[in-house]
Amino acid sequence: MRAGLLVCTLLALLPQLAVQQPSTEPPPTILSVLQEMKSLNPAERERAFNKASELLASDKTAARDLDRLRVGVIQLLIAENAINNISDEEQRKQVASQPGCGNGTDNCEGDDEEDQSESGYLPRLTATVATFHDERAIPALVGAMPWGGAVTTALLEFGDKALGPVIEQLKNRNSSLRISALDVSISILEARNDPASRTRIRKLIESSLTDPRPVVRTHAVEHIVCLSDRQDYVPTLEKIAKTDPWKLPGKADDGGDGNEFYPVRADARRALRAIQTTKGCL
Repeated sequence: MRAGLLVCTLLALLPQLAVQQPSTEPPPTILSVLQEMKSLNPAERERAFNKASELLASDKTAARDLDRLRVGVIQLLIAENAINNISDEEQRKQVASQPGCGNGTDNCEGDDEEDQSESGYLPRLTATVATFHDERAIPALVGAMPWGGAVTTALLEFGDKALGPVIEQLKNRNSSLRISALDVSISILEARNDPASRTRIRKLIESSLTDPRPVVRTHAVEHIVCLSDRQDYVPTLEKIAKTDPWKLPGKADDGGDGNEFYPVRADARRALRAIQTTKGCL
């Protein structure tokens, strides 16, 4: 009788015991997360970042560990920048090596749609680093400038402390970084609103107008129209409208190149018209 009662009691307790059993997967340790963020496997790095994000948001994470995690995430962004910010020449080689590229298909752009969405790994990583408001993150944020948004805002908050590293990227072999560097450096200098800063802006734009990539030259032309002293650039734009060497098949819409098409020249003419008619940015 007692044996039967004991069995019944144990059976009744089994569900409670099962609930009380500890999870078979232990919570991540700070050290393991930091090590995993250095993995050569992209999926492992992303998983580590997700774990780090949870730990950073937890009120149970010690202050010392929070700082270690922040530094680890900053270093992770620096590493991802090094992987993604390859030179234009290397990008062309990678594109040319993709199967089907050059045969009229759409296989030449890669498969980065998920990463480029707001919920993608890299946008989340850069946005997280931007929220740190930590000067140690400046090099990481500078390398992530093409992602814009929160990264640009964070660099503008750092102001002069970020200006030098930002301007240095105008020498980068990645044209997207050069374009972003021009945008951010002009924004930082405009905030000063003094003659010395306007002179420096002029030098940065004139340098970008001679960039080897047409997309950078066009971007510099578009910036001129937004400047308060844009009238001073009219002679420079008139020269570009006649001499920029980049040519494509076709014909300019405004007929300015006769039966030929020089895109940057056309952009310069459009900028001149905007200046003459007192319109705002292109």
